[in-house]
Amino acid sequence: MKNNRLYVPVSDFDTKYREYAKRAFKKLLWAHEKNLSEDQLTWLTTNETAISERIDRFTETGHNERIWRNWDPGERTIRVLRDAIRDAPDEIVSLGEFNSAKELFEAVEAYDPEASWKRDMCNRISSPRCLGNLLASQRDHRNLTIRQHGNTNHYRIQESSRGVQPLEVESIKDLFELPCMANMAERLHEKKPVRKDLYNFARMVMWLPQYQDSDLETIVADLKNVFSRWPWYDEQVTDYQVRYEFSNTIGGDTPLPMNCDNDDLQRYCIGQDQCPYSIWGSLPFPDEMYDQLDEARSTGEEF
Repeated sequence: MKNNRLYVPVSDFDTKYREYAKRAFKKLLWAHEKNLSEDQLTWLTTNETAISERIDRFTETGHNERIWRNWDPGERTIRVLRDAIRDAPDEIVSLGEFNSAKELFEAVEAYDPEASWKRDMCNRISSPRCLGNLLASQRDHRNLTIRQHGNTNHYRIQESSRGVQPLEVESIKDLFELPCMANMAERLHEKKPVRKDLYNFARMVMWLPQYQDSDLETIVADLKNVFSRWPWYDEQVTDYQVRYEFSNTIGGDTPLPMNCDNDDLQRYCIGQDQCPYSIWGSLPFPDEMYDQLDEARSTGEEF
C-alpha cells in the first residue's frame, strides 16, 4: 500500500498479463486468418515474436514508460519535472536547488515534451497549488526534498541517482567497462556486428578527448586493433566500415553518441536503475559534444 493505492508486483502482473496476451493473440489470429494471405500470416506471427522480445527487453531494463501507461506516479512526476527543469533557463529553475511551486510550474508550462505520457503528466499539473500537492504526496521520493520557507514550501529535485559514476577512458578498450559495451563485446564473440553496433561504437570513439586532434589513420588503426579480438574480423572489411562511419557526418557535424535511452542499445542494457554509469554522463566527452547535444535537442533530434 502507498498513497491509498494497492501496488501489485510487476513480476506477478507480467506473468499473468503475458498469458492473457498469448490467449488474446491466438483469438485475434484465428478471427482473421481466413481473410489473410499466407504472406500476411507469416508477417503477423513473425512480428508477434519480435514484439514479445522487445517487451521483454523493456521489462528487464526498467523502461516501464514504454510498456505501461500508469506506472509509478511518483517516479513519472519526478522524471517530468527533472526534464522540464533541464529544459528551462538556469536563472529560472535549477536541478539540485530549492525552487518554489510557482517557479516549477512555470517550467512545466513552458516544457513541450514529445512523449505522450510526459504531455499527459504536464496537462495534469494545472496550477502551482496542484503541483505543490502532487509533490507533497511524493515527499518520500529519493530525489525530492521539501523545505518549508516561511509560509510556503520549496522543493529540490535532484539529478537521477543512476548513471553518475565517471569512467576514465585512457584507451578504447576502457569503454568495455560500461556494462552495455561489455555485453556487446560478449555477443560479438558469437556473431558479426549489426550496422548499429559499429555505428554506435565509432560514434563514442569519435568524441573521446584523446582523438579530438588525431588524424583518421590513427583512429582507424586503433579501432582495427580492438576489433581484431573477434573471430569474424577481416582487416579490409573493417577498414572500409570504420572509414565509412567516420565520413558519415550530419550536416558537417560529427554524429553524437547514442545515449542509454536509445532503442538499439536496449538489447545490451542491464537496466538503467541497476547501472552505475550512463553514456552521456560518465564518459569524458568534451564540452563541444554537449554544446552540439543542446543544439540538437532544440531541433527535436533523438539519439
